[in-house]
Amino acid sequence: MSPKRGFIVGCGVTAGVFVVVAYIAIGAMSGAPWSEWPANARSALGIAPAAALTAALAAWLVVGWREGVDLNRKWTALGMAVKTVGLAFLMFPVFVLLALVVAELLDQAFAADPGTFREAWVWMPSIAVYALIFGLMFGALPALAAATLFCRRYLRLTATGYKTQ
Repeated sequence: MSPKRGFIVGCGVTAGVFVVVAYIAIGAMSGAPWSEWPANARSALGIAPAAALTAALAAWLVVGWREGVDLNRKWTALGMAVKTVGLAFLMFPVFVLLALVVAELLDQAFAADPGTFREAWVWMPSIAVYALIFGLMFGALPALAAATLFCRRYLRLTATGYKTQ
């Protein structure tokens, strides 16, 4: 796997895993019985694909950004990670809304008694804002740490423009 592809896939998979870990941590802290978790898992984990796609797209855009600038410019792993995580958090509410719209359209197509799309649209923006807030609260530092490691590996493997300090 190329360094570029490894960086993009690594960021995407890590973001999806962080959503699952955050769901488990929030559920454990809430004190809800384990028997109630599957009922809420579908709605809570529905944003995991959105998080994975957002992180992968942000990583792809940052790699393209790096390749598009002067290669003599030195990039640090932390600076590249901040760009990746910042861009991912800026795009995350849009991707959450897209995931919710797709889920609602699937509900309309396959549910025995679907609600109306207008009823669902009322609460979709607030879910996107809550996803962003919880992502910033629980995921910003772990995402930055993981992205820094992926960026260090990517910059080391490409061996152009890598500044160690």
